[in-house]
Amino acid sequence: MKTNNRQARFEFWNYIIEGFINESNVSVDTKVTEICRKVKQFLSLEYAAVYLYDPWKNSYFLHTDSEKDEEVLLSELAEEAVNMNNTPFDNRKIFSGKPVLKEQTFLDSLLISLEEDEVIVGYFFAATVNSEHMETNILEFQEVAGEISSVINSMNVHARMAQNANRFEVLYRVTAKFHSSINTNHVLGEVINTLKGVYPRFEYFLFLSQDFPSNGELPIKELIYNDNVTNKVSVHAFLTGEVQIEEDHEVSETCLYAPLKGTQGVYGVLQIISPAAVVFPKEEVEFITSLANAAGNALENTRLYQQSKQLIEDLQLINETSHTLNSNLRLIETTSFMNRQIKDKFGAQEIGFILYKEDEEEEYEILDGSTDYFLLKGSNKFLPTILDLLQKQHDSVFIGDFSIKYPNIPLPFHSVMAIPMVQSKQIKGAIIALHKQPYYFSFESFKLIQSLVHHSTLAFVNSMLREKLEHLVITDYLTSLYSRKYLDEQLQEHLKSDEQGSFLLIDIDDFKKFNDTYGHEVGDELIIQVANIMKGHLGKEDFAARWGGEELAVYLPNASMEDGLETAHQLVRQVEAFTEPTVTISVGVSSWEKNHKDLARSIFDRADEALYEAKKLGKNCVAKAKHTAE
Repeated sequence: MKTNNRQARFEFWNYIIEGFINESNVSVDTKVTEICRKVKQFLSLEYAAVYLYDPWKNSYFLHTDSEKDEEVLLSELAEEAVNMNNTPFDNRKIFSGKPVLKEQTFLDSLLISLEEDEVIVGYFFAATVNSEHMETNILEFQEVAGEISSVINSMNVHARMAQNANRFEVLYRVTAKFHSSINTNHVLGEVINTLKGVYPRFEYFLFLSQDFPSNGELPIKELIYNDNVTNKVSVHAFLTGEVQIEEDHEVSETCLYAPLKGTQGVYGVLQIISPAAVVFPKEEVEFITSLANAAGNALENTRLYQQSKQLIEDLQLINETSHTLNSNLRLIETTSFMNRQIKDKFGAQEIGFILYKEDEEEEYEILDGSTDYFLLKGSNKFLPTILDLLQKQHDSVFIGDFSIKYPNIPLPFHSVMAIPMVQSKQIKGAIIALHKQPYYFSFESFKLIQSLVHHSTLAFVNSMLREKLEHLVITDYLTSLYSRKYLDEQLQEHLKSDEQGSFLLIDIDDFKKFNDTYGHEVGDELIIQVANIMKGHLGKEDFAARWGGEELAVYLPNASMEDGLETAHQLVRQVEAFTEPTVTISVGVSSWEKNHKDLARSIFDRADEALYEAKKLGKNCVAKAKHTAE
């Protein structure tokens, strides 16, 4: 009888295993249910069930073929419940079945452990009303339990092999997609979609640093890793590069944090949230880790590609900028060009070009080409602070939120980049970029603008030196008035385009006596005083020049003879009133009109004649030229 029973069982076990292998989409749980139904027949039992270990929940769960069994038996069996009850059997693998019964009954029951490589993977439950039957056939029950273990183990081995093959296929497919993509969002999206396919019940988030571009479709959280959040599990995973697991008992959740790790660093953290408290099995953690590492390597490759591409673009920008700046631009052309470059490349809203005045580093000027905020003096309180900071640290300034660092200094902008223009270890000036949005400029942008300013500083200095040299060529060293040659050239141009003009020739009266009395140094100082008075009375379009020695000259574009005489009289009065020691001047005034064919030489000569008349009239006066050219 037992032999026949054993043969029947053998045939049934083969049927179960072959069915599991050959049928698609069949689970171990389904086959275990079939086993329970058949075992009742083999062993003449009223109740037969199997409790299988669920590694996700670290507990054993009921598998049976009938609702009748479910009414009597607990749905879950904890390991401690088995061990805490003394077994009436000598065999340590056989236990009392009472821990799984919902109520005390007349049933005679037992639990027999199911093992795989000496590890308990479940329990076989058997119960009958016939206690004699239980005692008589306990060895057969144990034999059947061993057979059930073998069958379940065979199915588990096959299931694991199939799962591993599937996981390898998933990893291969995902890795292939990773390697074919240079888009960060595509890589991260593929990670999330793959995990949703494998673990559909879980929720997923990506902790990424602020500089990761996002299309808004990914579940991204900002990764903040400062001193205040170092105890966060996500930060710990990022800093250590190791998987971290966190259990939140308040909301009954389990979170796994897998770092997205490449060969050169960690690029973010993948957060997986279970809807209930679970235990992540070792093989699942290994799979998630492999996927996260593949994603980390893909992100690293993507970023390296993007960085190399960006580096090429940056080098092209620097090269093009340097080439343009080295093409002998004037200073206003240089600042205007740099203004456009900084706005286009970095998105700055306000840009200031600051130049320290020579030999007075505490004094500075704001160059044309700067934006309105700097030119309209709205920066009066901000600039001294930032320029002082540049002087103290002799290095660039990068501030994400100026209002936090300097709350007492009014500034309608939050993001600040200030880069000194250093030449021969001396700060010649600075370029400042501002934006209203906090943390608008990335660190990469900051490094690039540093390089851009470094390469453009020489061009700035050359433009300034060129204009300074040009200014020296056309100005008088002593008075800083224009040279006679420059005034002559300008007059020639104005004769071609203006309707009229007035020319004043000025001579300091009795200048030789002052030189003889006070010396040449005082004489030079007197010439400077008269020149400064002249500058104060001239408009933007007027020209004042040192004509030679103590003679000075003024040309007033589009001015009539009356305008020239009025200016001359003002100068005579001002010079007498505000020079120390007091000197006087004599002025000869000539003019021209478009309908007369005047030459510059004629205008000069007539003014010289008028000056001679002023001297004859007793000096300290103005004389008008007697005629104009016909």
